[in-house]
Amino acid sequence: MAHEARAYKVLGILNLTPDSFSDGGKLSKPADALKYFDALLSEGADFIDVGAESTRPGAKEVSEAEELDRLLPFLSLIEHKGMLDKVSIDTRKFSVMKQVVQMQVSFINNVGPLPDQIDLSALFKVNPKLSFIACHMHGTPEMMQTNPLSPGAAIKRVAAYFDDASEELLVAGCAAENIYMDPGIGFGKTDAANWKLLLNTPNFSKSRNIAIGLSRKGFIGRALGGDTPHERDTSSKILESAAILAGATLIRTHDVGRLIKLTATLTEARQ
Repeated sequence: MAHEARAYKVLGILNLTPDSFSDGGKLSKPADALKYFDALLSEGADFIDVGAESTRPGAKEVSEAEELDRLLPFLSLIEHKGMLDKVSIDTRKFSVMKQVVQMQVSFINNVGPLPDQIDLSALFKVNPKLSFIACHMHGTPEMMQTNPLSPGAAIKRVAAYFDDASEELLVAGCAAENIYMDPGIGFGKTDAANWKLLLNTPNFSKSRNIAIGLSRKGFIGRALGGDTPHERDTSSKILESAAILAGATLIRTHDVGRLIKLTATLTEARQ
């Protein structure tokens, strides 16, 4: 299905980490990662979200040097192909954001607190067309499930985060149409809170671009079955499609092809 015929964007997931919950260690070699990058694009992904630091529950922070050591060899291959405009970088570090934006990466996916205002503004001075996902996280990956947010608290915290982050990004120079807010499914919330946030997608999406990342996450398996991440793919596709129907405009997912096929069928059915 042609990208321009879709009302939503697909962010394919590519992890360069050894410890991501779904596919950690499988793409540690740049050449293997490049093949996977090409495969995700061929399935119809609009952008590929490349992560070099895991944000799974319990993950420890890695240094800037280690994150860049994983990231830069792969980005050099993408730069050689002239396709950095198809890359999103999943990072929490401003220093990493700055370096990749200078390379002409077109998307940043920031989980957790935003950089300070001066640093944030610097990114958009380099690339005024930069797109930015602000994803809510309660605490840090290592500790976020120690005291996860309840449904009511999650809605309040996420709504406040959306208000603050949107304003900060606008002041920094990000165009409104390039700002995406992500409620952070699985990032420091109880299972009930994750479902509550998903159910609130229609309200969140009334005035914002909403990004949803739920692919293969554990709360799906605990409710619908699937002991391993790959066993949750079918349930993930159904929930992602529901999020799109509820107003989400960006989906971050592992299984790009099946999502696009399913949503195309649903679109045809609604006509």
